[in-house]
Amino acid sequence: MVNTDVQLEIDTKIRQRLTEIMSYFELTPEITLATDEGVLTLDVRTSRDDLFIRGAADPLLALQHLLRIMMRHDFPDQSTTLSLNIGGFQQHQRTRLSQVAKDAAEQTRATKMAVYLPPMSSYERRLIHLALVDETGVASESEGEGEERRVVVKPA
Repeated sequence: MVNTDVQLEIDTKIRQRLTEIMSYFELTPEITLATDEGVLTLDVRTSRDDLFIRGAADPLLALQHLLRIMMRHDFPDQSTTLSLNIGGFQQHQRTRLSQVAKDAAEQTRATKMAVYLPPMSSYERRLIHLALVDETGVASESEGEGEERRVVVKPA
């Protein structure tokens, strides 16, 4: 658990870093910070959210990675994880992946055969596994290595 004073210092510093980065794009972000179970979530709105979340959201993920590196540099003794959400991307992604999981579960139950989902990031795989926890008649596991790691939905 992070000390309240340290958490306030982390929040202030990361807000300052993000605002500075956004200024290069001539954007003024509206930033809401929340910490839950060691995860600092930055919910950000700008006038041009599409710059960060268009397509596969690679710019958002790159910016999140950069902010994580900065946070580790500024606070090397802290184990807080950073999650960046711009333009509601995370909620959209959770909804989309939940539907992918439910579709795979239905297909698995109907065919009694395993369904192999496309390779995904560890975060996306985790969302799939979580979405399948309460699905009856199926089980999920990850298999493969590196960028080819994927979720397999199998009959239980």
